[in-house]
Amino acid sequence: MPRKLGTPRIVTSVSVSPEFWELCRVNYIGFTEALRVGISLLLAEKGLKEYDNSLNISRKLIKMREKLEETSRELEEIKRK
Repeated sequence: MPRKLGTPRIVTSVSVSPEFWELCRVNYIGFTEALRVGISLLLAEKGLKEYDNSLNISRKLIKMREKLEETSRELEEIKRK
């Protein structure tokens, strides 16, 4: 039986702050996973639909809600003046 080869991978290195390294270690977050999730989120934000999964959509909704709340507060302050 022929040996199955996995999908090709590229090995790279990144620099992270000591704070990120420690937080990942303490919270059992692997750097490969963190990099994949981060890239996926950035690609979704750039509009690549195939990376717009439900988690990314939820994150966008949270950001939009926070921005709306901030804008509403600013508008209320302007109205009071």
